[in-house]
Amino acid sequence: MDFALLFNLFRKPKQAKVADVTIWHKYETLLPVPLVDGGARNPSGQIWRRLNGVKWEYQQDPETIEEFDARQY
Repeated sequence: MDFALLFNLFRKPKQAKVADVTIWHKYETLLPVPLVDGGARNPSGQIWRRLNGVKWEYQQDPETIEEFDARQY
């Protein structure tokens, strides 16, 4: 019998190392996500997300002229 497993049942759990998710992180998605400003998602432009309390917030970089031109052809 493994006594180490038995003693681990009564041990205080370790605290997880939580990364700071209040800053914006790049996010790749295939499904549409609701943007913070309520605007429509552009085909080009990077999606960013952050955790605000218990809810994820999404925003998108504005489309540059070069990205718009590349999307036209």
